[in-house]
Amino acid sequence: MSQQLINLSPDLKRLRDEGYDIEIRSGYLLIKGVPYVNSGKEVKLGILVSELTLAGDVTTAPGTHVVHFAGEHPCNQDGTEIGKIKNASTRQELGKNLVIDHSFSSKPLSGGYKDYHEKMTTYVAIILSPAQAIDPSVKANTYPVIESERAESVFKYIDTASSRAGINIATNKLELAKVAIVGLGGTGSYVLDLVAKTPVKEIHLFDGDTFLSHNAFRAPSAASVDELRAKPKKVLYLKELYSKMRRGIFEHAYYYRCIERGGATRNEFCVPLY
Repeated sequence: MSQQLINLSPDLKRLRDEGYDIEIRSGYLLIKGVPYVNSGKEVKLGILVSELTLAGDVTTAPGTHVVHFAGEHPCNQDGTEIGKIKNASTRQELGKNLVIDHSFSSKPLSGGYKDYHEKMTTYVAIILSPAQAIDPSVKANTYPVIESERAESVFKYIDTASSRAGINIATNKLELAKVAIVGLGGTGSYVLDLVAKTPVKEIHLFDGDTFLSHNAFRAPSAASVDELRAKPKKVLYLKELYSKMRRGIFEHAYYYRCIERGGATRNEFCVPLY
Protein backbone atom coordinates (compact mmCIF):
# COMPACT_ATOMS: atom_id res chain seq x y z
CA MET A 1 0.00 0.00 0.00
CA SER A 2 2.73 2.50 0.94
CA GLN A 3 4.79 1.90 -2.20
CA GLN A 4 1.67 2.14 -4.35
CA LEU A 5 0.81 5.48 -2.73
CA ILE A 6 4.35 6.74 -3.34
CA ASN A 7 4.31 5.58 -6.95
CA LEU A 8 0.96 7.27 -7.68
CA SER A 9 1.73 10.58 -5.90
CA PRO A 10 4.17 12.76 -7.89
CA ASP A 11 5.34 14.68 -4.79
CA LEU A 12 6.15 11.52 -2.81
CA LYS A 13 7.73 9.83 -5.81
CA ARG A 14 9.93 12.89 -6.32
CA LEU A 15 11.10 12.70 -2.71
CA ARG A 16 11.99 9.04 -3.14
CA ASP A 17 13.65 9.60 -6.53
CA GLU A 18 15.77 12.36 -5.01
CA GLY A 19 17.10 9.84 -2.49
CA TYR A 20 15.18 10.69 0.67
CA ASP A 21 14.45 7.78 3.01
CA ILE A 22 10.67 8.11 3.11
CA GLU A 23 8.09 5.85 4.70
CA ILE A 24 4.34 5.84 5.27
CA ARG A 25 3.65 4.73 8.83
CA SER A 26 0.37 4.86 10.80
CA GLY A 27 -1.03 7.30 8.24
CA TYR A 28 1.93 9.72 8.49
CA LEU A 29 4.72 10.61 6.06
CA LEU A 30 8.24 10.13 7.45
CA ILE A 31 11.64 11.27 6.19
CA LYS A 32 14.24 9.29 8.13
CA GLY A 33 17.91 9.99 8.68
CA VAL A 34 17.76 13.80 8.60
CA PRO A 35 21.07 15.24 9.96
CA TYR A 36 20.74 17.97 12.59
CA VAL A 37 22.84 19.65 15.29
CA ASN A 38 22.00 19.10 18.97
CA SER A 39 22.69 21.42 21.89
CA GLY A 40 26.13 19.82 22.32
CA LYS A 41 27.08 20.85 18.76
CA GLU A 42 27.04 17.21 17.68
CA VAL A 43 25.58 16.05 14.36
CA LYS A 44 22.76 13.56 14.93
CA LEU A 45 20.06 11.93 12.81
CA GLY A 46 16.35 12.54 13.33
CA ILE A 47 13.01 11.82 11.67
CA LEU A 48 10.67 14.41 10.16
CA VAL A 49 6.99 13.46 10.42
CA SER A 50 4.03 15.01 8.60
CA GLU A 51 0.33 14.34 8.45
CA LEU A 52 -0.93 12.97 5.13
CA THR A 53 -3.96 14.38 3.34
CA LEU A 54 -5.13 11.94 0.67
CA ALA A 55 -7.75 11.64 -2.01
CA GLY A 56 -8.07 7.86 -2.16
CA ASP A 57 -4.63 6.56 -3.11
CA VAL A 58 -2.93 9.86 -4.05
CA THR A 59 -1.82 12.89 -2.06
CA THR A 60 -3.45 16.31 -2.18
CA ALA A 61 -2.12 19.62 -0.81
CA PRO A 62 -0.92 19.24 2.82
CA GLY A 63 -3.60 19.86 5.40
CA THR A 64 -1.24 21.80 7.69
CA HIS A 65 2.15 23.52 7.49
CA VAL A 66 3.21 21.99 10.84
CA VAL A 67 5.55 18.96 11.06
CA HIS A 68 6.75 16.75 13.93
CA PHE A 69 10.26 15.61 14.75
CA ALA A 70 11.71 12.58 16.49
CA GLY A 71 15.03 13.43 18.12
CA GLU A 72 16.57 16.26 20.13
CA HIS A 73 15.58 19.81 19.22
CA PRO A 74 17.58 20.87 16.13
CA CYS A 75 20.04 23.66 16.83
CA ASN A 76 22.14 26.22 15.03
CA GLN A 77 25.86 25.66 14.55
CA ASP A 78 26.55 27.26 17.96
CA GLY A 79 24.18 24.89 19.83
CA THR A 80 21.27 27.31 20.24
CA GLU A 81 17.83 26.04 19.20
CA ILE A 82 16.59 27.00 15.73
CA GLY A 83 14.00 29.53 16.87
CA LYS A 84 12.27 30.25 13.56
CA ILE A 85 10.66 26.80 13.47
CA LYS A 86 10.16 26.24 17.23
CA ASN A 87 6.58 25.37 18.10
CA ALA A 88 6.08 22.80 20.89
CA SER A 89 8.20 20.18 22.63
CA THR A 90 6.11 17.34 24.05
CA ARG A 91 6.93 13.66 23.67
CA GLN A 92 3.92 12.00 22.06
CA GLU A 93 3.06 8.59 20.65
CA LEU A 94 1.33 9.14 17.31
CA GLY A 95 0.96 5.49 16.37
CA LYS A 96 2.52 2.05 16.51
CA ASN A 97 6.33 2.48 16.62
CA LEU A 98 5.97 6.21 16.01
CA VAL A 99 6.97 8.57 18.83
CA ILE A 100 7.78 12.27 18.27
CA ASP A 101 9.48 14.79 20.56
CA HIS A 102 8.81 18.18 18.95
CA SER A 103 6.60 19.99 16.46
CA PHE A 104 7.80 22.75 14.13
CA SER A 105 6.01 25.57 12.37
CA SER A 106 7.31 27.33 9.27
CA LYS A 107 4.40 28.75 7.28
CA PRO A 108 5.13 29.82 3.69
CA LEU A 109 4.18 33.31 2.53
CA SER A 110 1.62 31.82 0.18
CA GLY A 111 -0.29 30.49 3.19
CA GLY A 112 0.29 26.81 2.53
CA TYR A 113 2.60 24.30 0.88
CA LYS A 114 1.57 23.20 -2.62
CA ASP A 115 2.63 19.58 -2.03
CA TYR A 116 4.59 17.32 0.32
CA HIS A 117 7.82 17.67 -1.61
CA GLU A 118 7.84 21.42 -1.03
CA LYS A 119 6.80 21.03 2.60
CA MET A 120 9.29 18.38 3.63
CA THR A 121 12.31 19.70 1.71
CA THR A 122 11.73 23.15 3.24
CA TYR A 123 12.07 21.74 6.75
CA VAL A 124 14.98 19.48 5.75
CA ALA A 125 16.90 22.49 4.42
CA ILE A 126 16.36 24.47 7.64
CA ILE A 127 17.47 21.59 9.88
CA LEU A 128 20.27 20.30 7.64
CA SER A 129 22.10 23.60 7.02
CA PRO A 130 23.74 23.90 10.49
CA ALA A 131 24.75 20.22 10.36
CA GLN A 132 26.49 20.71 7.02
CA ALA A 133 28.28 23.77 8.42
CA ILE A 134 29.89 21.43 10.97
CA ASP A 135 30.28 18.41 8.68
CA PRO A 136 29.92 19.17 4.93
CA SER A 137 29.73 15.47 4.10
CA VAL A 138 26.35 14.84 5.78
CA LYS A 139 23.19 14.78 3.70
CA ALA A 140 19.53 13.83 4.02
CA ASN A 141 19.15 12.13 0.64
CA THR A 142 21.05 8.87 1.10
CA TYR A 143 19.32 6.73 -1.58
CA PRO A 144 18.42 3.82 0.73
CA VAL A 145 17.55 0.34 -0.51
CA ILE A 146 13.77 0.02 -0.86
CA GLU A 147 12.46 -3.12 0.83
CA SER A 148 9.26 -4.88 -0.20
CA GLU A 149 6.34 -4.36 2.14
CA ARG A 150 5.93 -7.04 4.78
CA ALA A 151 2.23 -6.90 5.57
CA GLU A 152 -0.79 -5.70 3.67
CA SER A 153 -3.46 -3.66 5.44
CA VAL A 154 -7.08 -4.81 5.44
CA PHE A 155 -7.90 -1.40 3.96
CA LYS A 156 -7.64 -0.71 0.24
CA TYR A 157 -6.48 2.83 0.96
CA ILE A 158 -4.66 4.29 3.95
CA ASP A 159 -6.63 5.22 7.08
CA THR A 160 -5.74 8.88 7.50
CA ALA A 161 -8.77 9.58 9.69
CA SER A 162 -7.07 8.03 12.74
CA SER A 163 -3.80 9.92 12.21
CA ARG A 164 -5.68 13.16 11.52
CA ALA A 165 -7.61 12.80 14.79
CA GLY A 166 -4.58 11.53 16.71
CA ILE A 167 -6.27 8.25 17.71
CA ASN A 168 -3.93 5.67 16.14
CA ILE A 169 -3.20 4.08 19.51
CA ALA A 170 -6.92 3.54 20.17
CA THR A 171 -7.47 2.30 16.63
CA ASN A 172 -4.68 -0.29 16.97
CA LYS A 173 -6.53 -1.85 19.92
CA LEU A 174 -9.31 -2.78 17.48
CA GLU A 175 -7.01 -4.91 15.34
CA LEU A 176 -8.80 -8.10 16.36
CA ALA A 177 -8.60 -11.42 14.54
CA LYS A 178 -12.32 -11.95 13.89
CA VAL A 179 -15.68 -10.31 14.56
CA ALA A 180 -19.07 -11.91 13.78
CA ILE A 181 -22.23 -9.88 13.20
CA VAL A 182 -25.35 -12.02 13.50
CA GLY A 183 -28.32 -10.28 11.89
CA LEU A 184 -27.93 -7.35 9.48
CA GLY A 185 -31.12 -5.39 10.05
CA GLY A 186 -31.52 -1.85 11.32
CA THR A 187 -28.97 -2.46 14.09
CA GLY A 188 -26.58 -5.01 12.63
CA SER A 189 -26.04 -3.11 9.39
CA TYR A 190 -24.98 0.00 11.35
CA VAL A 191 -22.71 -2.13 13.53
CA LEU A 192 -21.08 -3.34 10.31
CA ASP A 193 -20.70 0.25 9.11
CA LEU A 194 -18.68 1.03 12.24
CA VAL A 195 -16.71 -2.21 12.44
CA ALA A 196 -15.77 -2.10 8.74
CA LYS A 197 -13.81 1.09 9.40
CA THR A 198 -11.63 -0.54 12.07
CA PRO A 199 -8.58 -2.77 11.39
CA VAL A 200 -10.36 -6.01 12.35
CA LYS A 201 -8.79 -8.76 10.23
CA GLU A 202 -11.98 -10.69 9.45
CA ILE A 203 -15.65 -9.69 9.61
CA HIS A 204 -18.15 -12.55 9.31
CA LEU A 205 -21.72 -11.65 8.34
CA PHE A 206 -24.63 -13.96 9.24
CA ASP A 207 -28.14 -13.38 7.89
CA GLY A 208 -30.41 -15.43 5.64
CA ASP A 209 -32.69 -12.55 4.56
CA THR A 210 -32.96 -10.86 1.18
CA PHE A 211 -32.18 -7.15 0.90
CA LEU A 212 -35.50 -5.52 -0.07
CA SER A 213 -36.90 -1.97 -0.30
CA HIS A 214 -37.76 -1.68 3.38
CA ASN A 215 -34.23 -2.75 4.29
CA ALA A 216 -32.82 0.12 2.21
CA PHE A 217 -34.52 2.58 4.58
CA ARG A 218 -33.01 0.90 7.65
CA ALA A 219 -29.40 0.46 6.51
CA PRO A 220 -26.45 2.81 5.93
CA SER A 221 -25.73 4.20 2.47
CA ALA A 222 -28.31 4.06 -0.34
CA ALA A 223 -29.31 1.21 -2.63
CA SER A 224 -30.24 1.80 -6.27
CA VAL A 225 -33.47 0.56 -7.85
CA ASP A 226 -31.50 -1.92 -9.94
CA GLU A 227 -29.76 -3.29 -6.84
CA LEU A 228 -33.12 -3.83 -5.12
CA ARG A 229 -34.66 -5.46 -8.18
CA ALA A 230 -31.85 -8.02 -8.14
CA LYS A 231 -33.02 -9.14 -4.65
CA PRO A 232 -29.54 -9.88 -3.30
CA LYS A 233 -28.97 -11.60 0.01
CA LYS A 234 -28.24 -9.06 2.74
CA VAL A 235 -24.83 -10.53 3.42
CA LEU A 236 -23.83 -10.36 -0.25
CA TYR A 237 -25.14 -6.83 -0.76
CA LEU A 238 -23.38 -5.48 2.33
CA LYS A 239 -20.19 -7.41 1.65
CA GLU A 240 -19.99 -5.89 -1.83
CA LEU A 241 -20.72 -2.42 -0.45
CA TYR A 242 -17.98 -2.47 2.20
CA SER A 243 -15.51 -4.41 0.07
CA LYS A 244 -15.00 -1.14 -1.80
CA MET A 245 -12.87 0.05 1.12
CA ARG A 246 -11.56 -3.08 2.83
CA ARG A 247 -10.73 -6.78 2.60
CA GLY A 248 -11.59 -9.63 4.94
CA ILE A 249 -15.41 -9.65 4.82
CA PHE A 250 -17.01 -13.11 4.68
CA GLU A 251 -20.69 -13.79 4.01
CA HIS A 252 -22.81 -16.58 5.55
CA ALA A 253 -26.30 -16.49 4.03
CA TYR A 254 -28.22 -18.39 6.68
CA TYR A 255 -29.94 -17.81 10.03
CA TYR A 256 -28.79 -18.70 13.51
CA ARG A 257 -31.08 -19.99 16.24
CA CYS A 258 -30.02 -19.94 19.87
CA ILE A 259 -31.20 -22.81 22.05
CA GLU A 260 -30.61 -23.70 25.69
CA ARG A 261 -28.67 -26.73 26.79
CA GLY A 262 -28.77 -28.02 30.34
CA GLY A 263 -31.44 -25.55 31.43
CA ALA A 264 -28.96 -22.75 32.11
CA THR A 265 -28.64 -19.50 30.20
CA ARG A 266 -24.87 -19.73 30.34
CA ASN A 267 -25.11 -22.89 28.26
CA GLU A 268 -26.89 -21.23 25.33
CA PHE A 269 -25.34 -21.95 22.00
CA CYS A 270 -26.25 -21.23 18.38
CA VAL A 271 -26.73 -23.49 15.42
CA PRO A 272 -27.13 -22.47 11.74
CA LEU A 273 -30.51 -22.85 10.06
CA TYR A 274 -29.99 -23.08 6.31
